[in-house]
Amino acid sequence: MSTTRRDFIALASTLPFVASAEPSTKMTFIHHVLFWAKNPTSTTETDQLFRALKSLGTLPMIASAHVGKPIVTDFDKPVTEASYTFSVVLVFDSTEKEKEYLYHPLHKKFIDENKHLWGKVQVIDSQEPAA
Repeated sequence: MSTTRRDFIALASTLPFVASAEPSTKMTFIHHVLFWAKNPTSTTETDQLFRALKSLGTLPMIASAHVGKPIVTDFDKPVTEASYTFSVVLVFDSTEKEKEYLYHPLHKKFIDENKHLWGKVQVIDSQEPAA
């Protein structure tokens, strides 16, 4: 039996609607950092920075970590920031966990060993408002 688009839409309208699913990680506190490489055309330098950023996500106080690059599209999105080299999103359960991360020896080592690779860094921290 062949289902038409109209049949599908009629059937779909009878199914329960789920507005949103719970994320697998509660995103209470977000630490978002944008890095602009000092030499973005140097594969050696950007590879080193990428590996170092990925290693930060393994620290135990981090609930979830993502390291990404800007998305290049074939259509104009003038409000999208895409001039950075890497974006790092770290999710913490609390501001205390983020503070623990900021003072962790491996975070300090990351800065000392890689600060020569970036020309600019921008940090954006946010947390869920109290209910």
